[in-house]
Amino acid sequence: MGLCLSAKTLIKFLEDNGFKFVRSRGTSHHIYSDGVVTVSIPVHGNDDIGENLVRKILRESELTKIELLKWLGRK
Repeated sequence: MGLCLSAKTLIKFLEDNGFKFVRSRGTSHHIYSDGVVTVSIPVHGNDDIGENLVRKILRESELTKIELLKWLGRK
C-alpha cells in the first residue's frame, strides 16, 4: 500500500497532532515543531511526497503509520 501524500495533507496531519509552524526556509521547506521534535516538510507546488519520505517524516515526528491511516479514515 502506498503512502504518497500531498504536502498539504501531511502538514494538516502534523498540525492535528500538536505540531505548529515554526519557519519556512527558502521556498521548499516548512519547519514544524511540537516543542520537542522538529520536522521539515518539503513543499514543491502540488507534487506528492513519496512513500519513503512520508515514512521518514513519521519516524522523525514520532507518529506511526497506523495513526496516519486512522486520521485518513482508512483501516
